[in-house]
Amino acid sequence: MESSLRRTEKTYSRLILGLLLGLVFVVTLCWAGYQAYARWQEHRYMHQAHAAFDKDDLRWAALGARCAFEWRSDSLDACRLLGEIGDRQMSNEAIDWRRRAVDIAPSSVPDLVKLAETALRFGRLQLADETLARVPPEKQRDPAYQTAAANMALAKNDSAGALKHLTEAARLAPHDLQRQLALAEFELRSDDSVRREDGRKLANQLRTNPKARASTLEILLVDALRSARPGEGIALARELNAMPDAPFTARLRALTAFRVFNDPDFVNVLERLQTEAHDSVEKAVALVNWMNSQNLALLAIDWSRRLPERVVNTLAMHAALADSFIVMRDWKSLANLLKTGSWTSAESLRFALQAKVARETGDDPGHEKNWAMAVEKAGSDRVRLEVLQRLASQWNWPAKAAGVLWQLADNPQAQRDALQALYRYYREIRDSSQLYRVLLRLDKLMPEDNSVQNNLAQLSLLLNAEPAKARGMAKQLYEKEPGNPAYASTYAFALYQGGDTSGALKIMQQLTPAQLNDPPIAAYYGVILAASKQKHEAQKYLDLGAKAVLLPEEEALVARARDELARG
Repeated sequence: MESSLRRTEKTYSRLILGLLLGLVFVVTLCWAGYQAYARWQEHRYMHQAHAAFDKDDLRWAALGARCAFEWRSDSLDACRLLGEIGDRQMSNEAIDWRRRAVDIAPSSVPDLVKLAETALRFGRLQLADETLARVPPEKQRDPAYQTAAANMALAKNDSAGALKHLTEAARLAPHDLQRQLALAEFELRSDDSVRREDGRKLANQLRTNPKARASTLEILLVDALRSARPGEGIALARELNAMPDAPFTARLRALTAFRVFNDPDFVNVLERLQTEAHDSVEKAVALVNWMNSQNLALLAIDWSRRLPERVVNTLAMHAALADSFIVMRDWKSLANLLKTGSWTSAESLRFALQAKVARETGDDPGHEKNWAMAVEKAGSDRVRLEVLQRLASQWNWPAKAAGVLWQLADNPQAQRDALQALYRYYREIRDSSQLYRVLLRLDKLMPEDNSVQNNLAQLSLLLNAEPAKARGMAKQLYEKEPGNPAYASTYAFALYQGGDTSGALKIMQQLTPAQLNDPPIAAYYGVILAASKQKHEAQKYLDLGAKAVLLPEEEALVARARDELARG
């Protein structure tokens, strides 16, 4: 009986084990089948995405790539294409997709370089720097890396570093015309005459290559215009203008040289370009804009009257002619222009221009009403809002430009640039409360940016807004970079405000004389020295600090320090 039970138990055990093994096999088979199906779906969607991208249909390209990513979250191809689309659309999402690509392929130099370049494009200098630092030295012998490193150096105002990396990129890719042209153009802009001559030699070498000839002639022509060399400039302009395949924009550059250097061929060349542009909306608009920039707006208006109706009645031409009327201050003609043609796709622009007409003709209620309508018609559309912001800045309406920037600050694709522009504006007009509002937003958006955190901590202390939190931030930043004078002065100010004047003085005295002599730093050092009863030294640094552009609260600090010194 016992033996029979054991045999039954063994049979059941084997059966259960077999079922389990079978289940594992089925699950494994199903998983493998699902993975194969997911790879097929990824391949299908990415094929569609690339086809759409090649046709410049970014909406369908993004949709296809996102579908591929939904099927396989490790799709490197999908992440790369979505990063490229984000770059084209100037969307902050580009950074997120580039980061995902790096997470999937952490040792891929092309993906690291792409992330760094995208970060630079969106002003994320710290991220760009950290990303480039991840490229190991043995893999830095890469032209794309060297170009990205050059752009990083330029962002840091390091001209010597930029030249070094551009030179290396050109050396590593001797047949890459774009890298050679970039080096030549950079050297031609140098203040060093030897470097300029090197750039000129390189440009003249590239000039013999048919594929680079037009671009090289344009670079050399810009240099001749900048250095006011008429003979060379006219010769280059003639050569560029005679090239049948030269881009229209390059021939406009040649036209600029004919005008600037008072060449008798200017009128003939202008007439030829007008004939060429007669039936092309793109070229006609470019030519009108060129004439506006050259103080030939009256000529642009006269020429536009001879253009076909289908060219004139386009939004692009209306916008260009609107600039012509603004340059001529012909408000009646501009008002008439705004009543003609189709403005359906640019109602916000039309109302903005009507606001300009109203402002210039003394109609203040009309000015306010039309501008409000322009902003309303723009809605949350990033491109339309950016147009309004540029116009408000161009027309010297700073408060209205700031109002549009606040709306852009709510747009994920534009908020970083908008907030940084608002920071510069409020810093310039010294509005501390609005600066604080901007910094709170920037801190949420860029929590890894130490400069933003330092500015927020400093302003919080000045405004006595969450001072305990600000002191903690200042201490952390100082401990990260004790040699950074901005972080040191903020932390010293935090100690000073907390009653620890000797501690504040000790922090400041660890800075170099050159750092202490920097006016913004000197102002804080002078305040702390005054509190420490070091009258002579305090006076010296307070005087240095007077050269800085200080916020009202900082000016009040300095004034109180001077009063303390006066009371002795």
